[in-house]
This record gives sequence, C-alpha cells and structure tokens, in this order.
Amino acid sequence: MTSPSRRRRTPKLYANIANPLRRLSLVVLDALDLLVYALVGLAFIGAALLALGFSLAHLLLNFGVALPLTGVVQDVLDFVSDLLLVLIIMEVLGTVRSYLEKGDTSVEPFLIIGIISATRSILSIGARLSVLGTKVTPDEFRNSMIELAIDALVIIALGITMRILVKPGNQPAEAEGAPGSSQPPEGGDVP
Repeated sequence: MTSPSRRRRTPKLYANIANPLRRLSLVVLDALDLLVYALVGLAFIGAALLALGFSLAHLLLNFGVALPLTGVVQDVLDFVSDLLLVLIIMEVLGTVRSYLEKGDTSVEPFLIIGIISATRSILSIGARLSVLGTKVTPDEFRNSMIELAIDALVIIALGITMRILVKPGNQPAEAEGAPGSSQPPEGGDVP
C-alpha cells in the first residue's frame, strides 16, 4: 500500500501551499526523507548480504571448516532492529510532513509505527532465542512464545485497522487488467 504522504510531490502541489515557510520546510523534509529512505534501503541490502555471508559460513562450519562466527547473528539482527527504529522515526517525520502539507494529520503513520515496533520485538525475541539456543529454560521459552503470539496479534490487528481506515481515494490506482482490478484488460471483456 502506498501512503499518500509517500507519493511523489509535484511543483504544482508545492505551489498550492500558500505559506512560504511551510512550503520550504516541506521541500527540505521531502528531500531529506528521500535521502534517508535510500540510505536505509542500502543498509537493508547490506544486512541481507551479511545474513547471506553468515548462512554460507554456517554451512561451511557444518562441513567442518572452522570460521569465527561468535556474535555475528546477534550483530546482524541488532543492525536490522536499528534500521527498523530509523523507519519508525521516519514515520513520525511523515506525520510532520503531512501536517506541513495539509494542516492536519492522520492515524495511518501511527498504525505503521505500531506494526514496525511489533516486528522489532519479534526480531529481538528471535535473536535472543537463537543466541541462547538449547540454554533456554522452559519458562523462558513459554514466555517468549507468548510474547511472539501477542506481537503477531498486534500486527494483525493493526493491519486490519489500516485496511478498514484506508479510504478508496488513498489507494494507488489499480493497474488495468491486474488481478483484482475492476477494469478489464485492454481488448478483453469482463466475463
């Protein structure tokens, strides 16, 4: 789903903002927003490469090749968790940009923040369990499973809430002929 605050702003949209300070602030925040998202995207690619490297090293370790792997899993998961924190901060910035643009704000960014936060918690629990391995006590394991279930329910509840609250005008235009599209493919009829 593409949020209206994430759509590319045009010079015409900026021209519609009467207050010059608001307009300048929005232009600067949009440029910085794009830069930070690009850097976070590159960092996620780096985290994926690190995880791939760890997986290959772990495979070699299973074949008897000794490699230093201590702490790598936790470091990669901490890095991804930190990147998700950056995304949470960027969503808060999105509400500021929305306010500068429209003079009001919506609940959608806060729902996204909740989903990202629950995802961070799931990653943290997964990291803790993978690092502890067989040293996890039954009580710790049970508590972790309850925590994972609650985080999953939070994600589902917030996702359903977003789906209910999204107005048809806020959804990206459906591709012509795409599955689920109300428009038939070019040259075709609706059965």
